[in-house]
Amino acid sequence: MPPQEIVESTIEGPQLFRREEITKLANWRDEKEQQKNLSKTPWYIIIDNKVYDIREFVGEHPGGSVILTHIGKDATDAFYNFHPESTFEILSNYYVGDLEPADFSIVKNGFTKELRELKEHFKQLNYYESSKSYYVFKILSNLTIWAISCVILAHYGNTLMGIFSSATLMGLFWQQCGWLSHDFLHHQVFEKRTYNNLVGGAFLGSVCQGFTPSWWKDKHNTHHAAPNVHGQDPDIDTHPLLTWSVYALTDMFEPDFAEKFIKSRGFSPSTSRFLIKYQTLLYFPILAFARFSWLAQSMLFILPDGQNGKSVKMPVTTAEQIGLGIHYAWVATLIWLYIPKISLAITFLISSQMICGLFLALVFSLNHNGMRVLTEEESQNMGFFEEQVVTGRDVISAIPAYQWWIDWFTGGLNYQIEHHLFPSIPRHHFHKIQPTIEKLCIKYKIPYHRTTFWAGTWEVFSKLEEVTAKSETLLN
Repeated sequence: MPPQEIVESTIEGPQLFRREEITKLANWRDEKEQQKNLSKTPWYIIIDNKVYDIREFVGEHPGGSVILTHIGKDATDAFYNFHPESTFEILSNYYVGDLEPADFSIVKNGFTKELRELKEHFKQLNYYESSKSYYVFKILSNLTIWAISCVILAHYGNTLMGIFSSATLMGLFWQQCGWLSHDFLHHQVFEKRTYNNLVGGAFLGSVCQGFTPSWWKDKHNTHHAAPNVHGQDPDIDTHPLLTWSVYALTDMFEPDFAEKFIKSRGFSPSTSRFLIKYQTLLYFPILAFARFSWLAQSMLFILPDGQNGKSVKMPVTTAEQIGLGIHYAWVATLIWLYIPKISLAITFLISSQMICGLFLALVFSLNHNGMRVLTEEESQNMGFFEEQVVTGRDVISAIPAYQWWIDWFTGGLNYQIEHHLFPSIPRHHFHKIQPTIEKLCIKYKIPYHRTTFWAGTWEVFSKLEEVTAKSETLLN
């Protein structure tokens, strides 16, 4: 239940708050309770030592449910990282008071202070400005991959070799569309967000890749706000298919675990234990089928009741709905025109989806999996920027001459730490800021992890094996 003393606070007009009473809300995150008390419970956040009650705004928040991760928290750095200056006009409508001067935010060390200064420095260096020619080239080169895939299918769609060759390129096309859509939807390319949403969301996301931007934003924004935080980050909420920390096992000790888990996850306790026991063997097959799951989630999200039960609903645009329809139409037309046999058509459809799922998930997994998983309490006591660093992993090529290939295949997400610290900086500037960020982390003794593609993959496997070993000890 929400803290009673905060609920009963009915003083009208701006007032002074103690940080302690605000932070009591931080651990109150049950969504059903939030919905039940929406009309009477203050949802406080702190920005620049000012307090805002956002309970009447959450349903209209363009960024979706990510806003729930900072109730009861100091959201200053998260706010500045994800919002344009115009947002202050909206925010001012929910201002209710200030913190007591004695509780003003004081940077415990210089890490946060220097990163805030670096943001302004990078703006002066025009690192927030995108190269439009770079992105034109990226889009055109990506469409070329699609065209080659179509040409192969048109000429060799009656052969197994032609099917697999075309499917591999189509999977690669979808993967690269994902990276480009990611850039646009982080508003790295255009100043006007409408243009980013149209190109990156409606076209690259919906038409080309088959993902709806609203579903992606709802999931990805929350990941950025609480990376690797157990109970908050949806990217590690994959138990029991893949279990990334011992925290995910604790639910299995609850008295009504079986009923709750089967209802929410669709797996029985015995199946869950089997999946956890063999998760290292199942890792690559699960990644290969990941795109099927994402496509289903994306489709369900935009249906009339697809977001039912969410206290914060992400707005769904007509453009992305039409775009999704166009995506499935062109895929179906391509198969109907160029693949004469049903067996080959099914082979193309399944193999292209699996190849894309594997290409996407290999990169996703490297970004954060196997890195430190935080509890909500640890996240609450850790600075926003420090949290972004300790949970992320940068990836480099074992052979420097092939660094360009890593940069291309991962869509710049191999600079994961830099991206999380400065999500609006275009990817083609990451290599310029990386040395500065690494030196700053070393200066303040913040763990900064940078490794090769294969070493990082081995770290992911090691973490899965570690959790499996702990599960056998706890559950037997």
